[in-house]
Amino acid sequence: MREEKKKECLRKCGTLLAQRDYTCARLREKLLGYGFEEEVADEVIGSLREARYLDDARYARSFIEAHRGDRSRLRIRKDLEDRGVPSDIISEALREELEENGDAAEIRQIRKLMEKRKFDPENADWDEKRKMQAYLFRKGYAASAVRAAMDAGPDDL
Repeated sequence: MREEKKKECLRKCGTLLAQRDYTCARLREKLLGYGFEEEVADEVIGSLREARYLDDARYARSFIEAHRGDRSRLRIRKDLEDRGVPSDIISEALREELEENGDAAEIRQIRKLMEKRKFDPENADWDEKRKMQAYLFRKGYAASAVRAAMDAGPDDL
């Protein structure tokens, strides 16, 4: 009976993973939602991890690649945590991305947001700059990246 449940669970995983990639935690939630027992779900997820069908590090790298152009690193970290990716895996993936791409992508994002809000850092007074910085901080951008974007001229990026 238990082997039959595992096979059924594995088939369900195949169907789910054929549609999109999942983190181990999210797939476990899905399986429990379909009524599979915790032990069965954990065994199947362990088998899928061993076979490299599930890989949270790969998921994190892929997620960062897909969203580095439209989200801050802080927001990406939060989104990955919400999806159940362990913190150490997120930190490593973000470190790799930073080494590979530097701050340029994040600074370009900030510049786009400033343009979208019709903000000109060269002609803005102190109060306008403070408001824009507060807005960008709420979006999850680091102070160093915000300063760099504010100080960069239009031709610097």
